[in-house]
Amino acid sequence: MKNIFKINNPEYFLILFFGLSYYIFILYDNHISLKFNYQYFLYDYSFGFIKRGLLGQILNILPISITEQVFVGIATLLIIILGILFVKIIDEINFKNKFLSYFLICLLLISPSLLKNLWYDLGRLDILGILYCLLFLLPFSQKIIHILFILSPIVLFIHEGFLLLWLPTYFICWFIINDMKINKVFLFFCITSIASIFFNIYFGKLEVDFEIFKNYLINKSSGEVYIENTVITDSLYSQIYNSMVLNFTHVKFWFLGFINLFTFIYIIKIFFKILNINKLYYKFIFIPIPFTFIMFFLGSDALRWFSNICFSLYIILIAILAKNKNEIREYKFEGEDFNYLCFMIFILLIMLPFTKLGVLWW
Repeated sequence: MKNIFKINNPEYFLILFFGLSYYIFILYDNHISLKFNYQYFLYDYSFGFIKRGLLGQILNILPISITEQVFVGIATLLIIILGILFVKIIDEINFKNKFLSYFLICLLLISPSLLKNLWYDLGRLDILGILYCLLFLLPFSQKIIHILFILSPIVLFIHEGFLLLWLPTYFICWFIINDMKINKVFLFFCITSIASIFFNIYFGKLEVDFEIFKNYLINKSSGEVYIENTVITDSLYSQIYNSMVLNFTHVKFWFLGFINLFTFIYIIKIFFKILNINKLYYKFIFIPIPFTFIMFFLGSDALRWFSNICFSLYIILIAILAKNKNEIREYKFEGEDFNYLCFMIFILLIMLPFTKLGVLWW
């Protein structure tokens, strides 16, 4: 536990500080409307159990009113915490050649699918699924990691979409950390997952008229708020139809999304090559992608799903590096490796102009 507060390379956090300062002070007035994401912070269990109500119920315990300003503050704080945890994990790997750490941190800040996207889509619940996944990579004991893994399906009460967006990634990270072995912990994980899915499907509907619920949220909010009834009341068929129409007709977003995705895949390939990592890991790193891809049929946010795929790849890559840190810590430049490292710098430079690739802009 004491390693959680240990810092090996303070300059990593300095890079993060300047990057987050840029988002907060330069981009602060340029993100999209918050009214849609704000609604999710207001849902609670006042009218009985409903899906996506856990976060609002927890916030009800706090002695504060969740105004839009408070919502922005909480969302910004979550992004800062997320950045700190990522850098902490990279710092724990403690590469002898610091270029690799610098690149991973800069990629986190510059990629349009990572922190940039979360900032422009401020308040999206996806960040909570990402934060929980990072707990598996912190220097906790194996027992704590197992408990966190078994309890991880609780995130489905924050957003049922995490079943496809994050639970597969949780499994791969745990699988890597657990020396790529399946044991009874996985069975308990399956049981808690099935139970969470069952409760969300059969008990997650509103028990009152939607207009009553809508007025409750408006009164609970500090002003104007966008309330979407499809979140709770629309049929699965309608949701699939609307998502297909919206997602698959935006050709330019697919073009930009695949460019971003293939860039991440190539970065992973470079890391595996220059660090001589066991290629067996390469077979597992892409497993969550087909699950996330299903979200293109269930939710109307085309490149948001590309962003989640890239976040998943990024997290799993870091999990692999963290698991093999003793073997790769002594990496040194050798011949062709220098060309690969230079190329990765150009990847960051090319990404710089792109800012809003992660969210669906109409």
